[in-house]
Formats: sequence, C-alpha cells, structure tokens
Amino acid sequence: MTLPLLAVSMVVMTTLVGIAFDTSRLQLVQSNLQFSLDAAGLAAGSTVSTSDLNTEVTKYLAANFNGYLGASLSGVGSTVDSTNTIITVTATATLPTTFMAIANIKTMSVTATTQISRAVTGLELVMVLDNTGSMNDPAGGSVSKIQALQSAANALIANLFGGQTTSTNNKLWVGIVPFSQAVNIGTSYPSWMNTTYDNALASMPISQGPGWGSTGWAGCVDARLNGEDITDDPPSQGDNSTLFEQYYWPSDNLNYGSPYNNTPNSNYNDWATPVYKRCKGTSCSTVNNSCSTNGGYSCTLTGYTYASPLNTTHLGPNLECPQQVTPMTNNATTLTTAINAMTAQGDTLINQGLVWGWRMLSPRWQGMWGGTMNANGLPLAYNTPGMSKAVILMTDGYNTIDNLAHGAYWFVENGRAGSTNATTAVDDLNTKTLDICTAMKAQGIYVYTIALGTDTDQTSRDLLQNCATSANYFFNSPSTTQLQGIFNTIGDSLSNLRVSH
Repeated sequence: MTLPLLAVSMVVMTTLVGIAFDTSRLQLVQSNLQFSLDAAGLAAGSTVSTSDLNTEVTKYLAANFNGYLGASLSGVGSTVDSTNTIITVTATATLPTTFMAIANIKTMSVTATTQISRAVTGLELVMVLDNTGSMNDPAGGSVSKIQALQSAANALIANLFGGQTTSTNNKLWVGIVPFSQAVNIGTSYPSWMNTTYDNALASMPISQGPGWGSTGWAGCVDARLNGEDITDDPPSQGDNSTLFEQYYWPSDNLNYGSPYNNTPNSNYNDWATPVYKRCKGTSCSTVNNSCSTNGGYSCTLTGYTYASPLNTTHLGPNLECPQQVTPMTNNATTLTTAINAMTAQGDTLINQGLVWGWRMLSPRWQGMWGGTMNANGLPLAYNTPGMSKAVILMTDGYNTIDNLAHGAYWFVENGRAGSTNATTAVDDLNTKTLDICTAMKAQGIYVYTIALGTDTDQTSRDLLQNCATSANYFFNSPSTTQLQGIFNTIGDSLSNLRVSH
C-alpha cells in the first residue's frame, strides 16, 4: 500500500514542480512579449506616414522577440484611431511546455497589449518654399516640381495635424514663406515700411516716371541694406535702416535717371509707355514712347499708357512678386489653401526666403504679425520648455541676380547685393544665405534643407548641406518622385512618441 501511495505522490509532486517551472517560463515569455511589443509599437509607429502599420509591427516584433524560450508569435494586430495619434497593438505568444506535457498540456499562450500615443512635439514650424519659374519644370516625374511640392507639403500638414482641421492644444503652429526673387509680406504692416520712400515711389511726378500708375503695390519688399538684409532686427519707425521699402519693377521703356531705376535695357518688362505732346508752333500731335525735337519741335510728357493687365504674373511694377506669406497658424485648412495657391515665377533669392522664415520664428517679432500669432503670443521665446522651432527650406535652384530681373536687390548693376559683378554678387548671396542659417542654428532652430531636381549645382548642394542643422538634415531629391518620402521623413523627425498602457 505504501509504494503505490509513494508513486502517486511522486507523480503529483513532479506535476506540481512541472507546472511551477512552466508557469515561470510563461511569465518570462509574457514579460519579454510585453517589452518586445512596446518596442515594436514605438519603432513602427515612429513614422507619422506609416502606410502598412501591421506589417511594420510584425517585422519589429519578430526581431525583438526572436522566438524567446522557443515561443512562437501569432495574432499580431494593430489599429489606429481616427486622429492617427493612438495606436493599439496586440500579440499572442505560444510556449511549448516541458513537464506539463506529461499531463498532456502541450502548449501555453499569453497575450499582451500596448498603446502607443503619437504626440507631436510643441512646434513652431516655417516652411520656406521655392516658387521660382523653374518650379514649373518636371524633374524625373510626371508632374511639375511645383505640383510635387504642393502634394508633399500638403501630406506633411495632414500628418502633423493627424488629419484634423485644427490643432487645439497650442502645441503646433505652422507658417509658410513662398519666395522667388523677393518675398511678399502683404500690405497689412504699414509700421514696417519706410513711408518716405514708399510715398515718393507711389506718387512720382510725370517728369520722373509713372510711380504705381493705375495699379497698387502687391506686398513684395526689397532687401534691407547695410547688413540688415540678413538680420532678424524688427522694424522700427525710429530707424530707417530697419524699415522695408516697396518692391518696384520699373518699365524698361523708362530711361530716366532716378533712384528708382537703373535701366538694364533688357526690353524684358515694358509695361509703361510715355505719351508726349509734340508741337511746332501751334501744330501739335500725340506721340508714344519717344519724342524727337529735331526740326524745331518741342516735346512735353503728358502721361503714360499701361500694359494690361498690370499684375504679378504678366507686366507691371509687381511683376513676379510671389504669393503672400502665411503667418503661423494652427489651422490646417489655411495652410493647405496657401500651398495650393502657390505659382512658379521669377528668379531665386534663397537668403530672402530664409530671413523671412527666421523673422516669423524670432521672438523679437512677437506681437508684430497680428491675427492668430498675436492672439497666442507667437513666436514664443527661444528654448521655451516643451517647444521647438524649425525651418524647412526647399529649393530647386541657386541664388541668382542679373540685369534681366528686378528682384529684392534690384538689378546686379545696382550693386545692392554686394557687387556689380554677377559672379561676385552670387558669391555674396551665398555667404548671406549661410550667415542666416548659422544665426538661426545658434538660436536652437532646427534647419532642414532640400535640393530638388538636377538644376542645383554642387556649390548649391554644399551650401544647403552646410545650412542644415547637420548632414542628416539635408536631403537631395533629384526627382520629384522622391520628394514625398523626404517630407514624410522630416515629418517623422518632427514627431515624438510615448508608451501608455
């Protein structure tokens, strides 16, 4: 009788030991599964642009779990909420038993769940986007560069805003600075303007030229002089060097000597034709454009005729003035509307786009931009806890100045960029660009740069790489087909994650 009882006791004890052993192994598997699932969720969810989240989760989970203690994975699943910010991930691990197999219990399973909260960091972001004429061209894809830029920028906005119309947590603010040969700040900031210059320009007497004629100023501004073109100094009515002057592209028909025009004789933009009264004695006639006094005639300038329409894309003093800037906002619709309205025209002054991007982020301009920015005390101080500042610069070209296009530095022969020699002036513009990037980085602003297409030369790509916060903040996109992925990568970089169970 004793031996049978002893045998039964040994089986029970062995089973109990086996259960304890296998249970301990299962607990280890569960702990490892939870750790691996957290890591996989973070890794897969760290891209706001993830297109196949479950595939990514499965890949990272398998790599992290790695068949721990011989367990196998199954039931891997992931879901994302409607705001694209909360990811729920689940998985099951099945462990072969050892001692419990004696009791015909071959396997044990455990399930783990984790939640990954995608949280956009507190961010002030300004996108400085090339709107120059060459952006109309294709670059290795089926669409123009400006169309590819619009698609990529809109996707970035959608990802950062989590598909929502408005960011309501006061943590995400985005602005847009389109640039070409100038930047359009709009006409709503009279306190920023040198009114002495602007009033004279708008009301030049007939003897000097037509001023604004029958049109109005569109909002583009010239680059400030005396080194102020590369600073974030706010405008002050007590200091004319900090004020801005209206952009004005004179008609090439006006061969007058004035501080407003140093005619390049390019016959590129003839928008104002002088009208003269030509008389000899009491016999008079009207002549256009030029008037000869040969033969005893007298000539009196009586006015001008103008090309039609006078606008920013055809002919006129606002020619090739790009779309107006969009001050930082938390409204995605406002941003996408501005992006979709961009058009490609004009030459390239990268430094002017950058410096206006800086001015939109610089706390020295707090309270100056009006609207949403003023209502929310933007831009915030540098190093505000929980907030970052960043610029994304995208261009398809290189700094350009010549005697064909009247930009923010006028014509090259005016010497306002630093030299009357085109090659030297471009070198000066490159130096100005790098100086602005250096100043922004010194304030902790993250600078991302993108070279689009194959028109950028090595000098320009080197400039953009040196402008970036570091080498991995610079992106080269020879084709428009790569641009979307680059903007996605930048969007991922501007996001962070936290685990919440």
